[in-house]
Amino acid sequence: MDARTDAAARLALLADATDTATVRAIYDEWAPTYDDEDVAALLGQPSPQRVAERLAALAGPATDVLDAACGTGLVGTALSARGFRSVDGLDLSPAMVRRARRLRVYHDLGPADLRDGVPGASEKFGAVTCAGGLAPGHLGPAALTGFLRVLRPGGVVVAGIAEDTWRMGYARAIDRLVADGRAHVVAGADGPDDAGPGRVLVLEAREVPRPGRSVAWTS
Repeated sequence: MDARTDAAARLALLADATDTATVRAIYDEWAPTYDDEDVAALLGQPSPQRVAERLAALAGPATDVLDAACGTGLVGTALSARGFRSVDGLDLSPAMVRRARRLRVYHDLGPADLRDGVPGASEKFGAVTCAGGLAPGHLGPAALTGFLRVLRPGGVVVAGIAEDTWRMGYARAIDRLVADGRAHVVAGADGPDDAGPGRVLVLEAREVPRPGRSVAWTS
């Protein structure tokens, strides 16, 4: 079985997976050969390099970044090449995290089930990236709420999404986040990127009013 066939078979298993343990096991086994194939292209998603390039156009290299669903570290590597030095990574698979750690491009790394939200303090980061995590069998639209929670006001989510995945409730989820005052859409909600495949969604985190406070902003 060549790398492309192997990757396609694993993606099919992931799309049908119904529990976190199965997804973790698939990725743990896949980790040693994951980078042998362009998985983003197979998923119809923007590449990790496109996600990193989009963030670099929006934020300076001193920005504290969380790379959600970091995998083997492809986004971290691309950000490092663009001068970013404060990048943390989280991924469901401990084996993928170990591969990413060898690259020495992350400040901190750890395993985490991001379906349950993003662990850690709120308003900790200036940016959250996600390439490959928003896909069937992985994270869904609800993950965007968790990404926004750990962003400081004005911080950005930069996430790659395939077109077929976008139709699985992302527009509705983003409309709710905007209506609740949690986010402002910067790019990616109106259609796919010209660069293709897929789209790079960019959301800016807004300060959410708390009890006893009022927050005003302009769109």
